[in-house]
Amino acid sequence: MENMRYLLDLAILLFAAKLFSVGGKKIGIPEVVGEILAGLLVGGAVLGLVKESDFLSQMAEIGVIMLMFEAGLGTNLRELK
Repeated sequence: MENMRYLLDLAILLFAAKLFSVGGKKIGIPEVVGEILAGLLVGGAVLGLVKESDFLSQMAEIGVIMLMFEAGLGTNLRELK
């Protein structure tokens, strides 16, 4: 079970991120803010439900890259000029 812990941690993070994303949307804050709050609460900063590992660090880096890419796609170039 120890070698499969990263899958459980990933599932916990994804579930919490989606839950906080939807909750944030309902109260009027951006979804990404809810997802960041979920990471802070579930991770080692507050509750410590998820332990840091190399796998999760790599997934976090990929997640940041995807988030920045998505933000770039949503940027209005006319407003940027």
